[in-house]
Amino acid sequence: MKKTPLIIFDGIDGSGKSTQAALLKERLKDEHKICFTREPGGSPLSEKIRQIFSTPEGVQASARTQFLLLSAAHSHWLEEVALPNLKEGTPVISERGDSSLFAYQIHTKQRFELENLFWEIRNNIFGEYHPVLYLIFDVSAVEAKRRVNTDAVRTRSLFDVEPIEFFERARAGFRTFAEKLPNETLLISGDRDPKEIHEEVYQAISELCGWK
Repeated sequence: MKKTPLIIFDGIDGSGKSTQAALLKERLKDEHKICFTREPGGSPLSEKIRQIFSTPEGVQASARTQFLLLSAAHSHWLEEVALPNLKEGTPVISERGDSSLFAYQIHTKQRFELENLFWEIRNNIFGEYHPVLYLIFDVSAVEAKRRVNTDAVRTRSLFDVEPIEFFERARAGFRTFAEKLPNETLLISGDRDPKEIHEEVYQAISELCGWK
């Protein structure tokens, strides 16, 4: 029996993942029951952990400390939000996921010794409910930083002021993650009209959820 899908939207800041999540949510609101959520966050405890990363202390914490905090947030989100919906047959679409943990806490900080721990904890947390698809929205670091800097609506974070090299390392992290899980990852070019990207996204989601 086919499991209810858990799907992740991810990519560097400015890649367009939030735009695509919003477009899909608007399109599906009267058609299908979907749980839209986010990471880190999604549950009360996980949201409190997320808030830590908006503080100077959170930004300045070591990669290992950030990694463990976010893993705890991820575990609680899965237990309290994702699993109850999946077990009821409701597909779950999350804006960000463990792919961000891999890209930011390992690659941007160049702490590659954490990678084995990442896969071990990932398997322990997800168990039998691993995401069936990661949609990684891919744009150049230069374009992503331009979008972040010119978005008047965006709520600024302390990560937004990071140099272009930070964005480049994050992008490399997401692309490496996609290479590690080729059968579960779809790399989508974000340098196109949002409506064109949305149609590609909708087709992929429709197929996974059996709406075709």
